[in-house]
Amino acid sequence: DKELSRNNNLARVAFENGSTANAIDLYGKALQRARAMDDATEIGNAAYNLALCHVILGQLDQASVSLAEAKTAFKRSGGNPADVLLLEATIAQRQGKREQSLSLADQVLSASPDESHRFQVALLKGTIACEQGDAARARAALAEAEKIRVTNPTLLAAKERLAGNIFLLEKKPVEAAAAFDRAGALYQKAKRWRDMALALRRAAEAYRAAGDTERAEDRLLRAQRSLAAQGEKAE
Repeated sequence: DKELSRNNNLARVAFENGSTANAIDLYGKALQRARAMDDATEIGNAAYNLALCHVILGQLDQASVSLAEAKTAFKRSGGNPADVLLLEATIAQRQGKREQSLSLADQVLSASPDESHRFQVALLKGTIACEQGDAARARAALAEAEKIRVTNPTLLAAKERLAGNIFLLEKKPVEAAAAFDRAGALYQKAKRWRDMALALRRAAEAYRAAGDTERAEDRLLRAQRSLAAQGEKAE
């Protein structure tokens, strides 16, 4: 379908260029077209992509609504649910629903042997361990992720972000700051501007804990400037 293809292609270009809000609008149009066609596979793809964009912008409630539609559509089409389950687990973790997130993460591993999924599940489990103050378990999860070779800068950034959080738990702010700086640079490479700015903010916190006021101020200023330019007034 030409209209569906056009909107999907434009949305993908917007997403890859870091224009996530624009991608949301275009994926929304693609979803409307897919609904009109009653094409379960295309409804699932568009709703999943819409949910992913909402997660990137921190819009978790909107993401949950889109993801529920994607889950239903993939069930109807017989598609592999691993990506949907992984995103659902990520949303649950960010909403503080840790047990639900861990349960969904295990379902991802049951649904898919893909190394990218295994890598992301390890990071998710490490993040939850950090939130629970368990540095040893988080470090074990990070070690599990490091056994898997990935080249995607967004995934590598997430790994550095987890490393930074672990270093902070271990009272190693200098190492944490360096990890958050690496995460920020990788998110910048991936054109994930909001995540980049949040990584800079975490770097600032680590530099402040290390007593490096000058670098802390630099990272905070850059984070503030980036978030403001993105319209993230609350942040």
